[in-house]
Amino acid sequence: MSVNLLTKRLTLDNFILEMMSIPPQDLQIEQLQDLVGQLDLNDTLLRQHISFSDRTYARKLLCRTSRFDMLVLSWHPGQFTTIHDHAGALNVTRVRSGTLTARLFEVYDERSDREKLVRVIDEEQLGRGGLATVDRHHIHQLANTSDEKLVTLHVYAHPLASINVYCPNSGQVDRVALQYTLEQ
Repeated sequence: MSVNLLTKRLTLDNFILEMMSIPPQDLQIEQLQDLVGQLDLNDTLLRQHISFSDRTYARKLLCRTSRFDMLVLSWHPGQFTTIHDHAGALNVTRVRSGTLTARLFEVYDERSDREKLVRVIDEEQLGRGGLATVDRHHIHQLANTSDEKLVTLHVYAHPLASINVYCPNSGQVDRVALQYTLEQ
């Protein structure tokens, strides 16, 4: 699920060119993981998209194309996502600073398309440069379980318009439209 190796570097412009050269349906999670791992994170560019909220983690859209979204998420300690999938989109999350907790789930009781009970099958802690991956069929949750602030970069291919959220108690699955923070 994760890797912590960085090899060669891609500028944001070259990353966009690479991503635009691969049709989303042909892109594999390993390719996306390699590209996000090679991305040279420009602190000047990222810094303007980092903002924390006391209410929930903040999601700032950094780049959107017809083939992918790139976001910066800023997390206070104790903030976490719902348990969700990406409705068929690939995702790679890269830790810029802090420690990310990434949990992977499986369905163990599928009662219908809208009622599925899930359980944790893997959990890991990732530090600076660590990569968490979510394939098209994966269900996951991200959290900041540390005592320090966390900043992560997320790339979704295809662009993410909605997710399926899994209630851990009832098993209810709801489709939820996503919102981004665009203003500075």
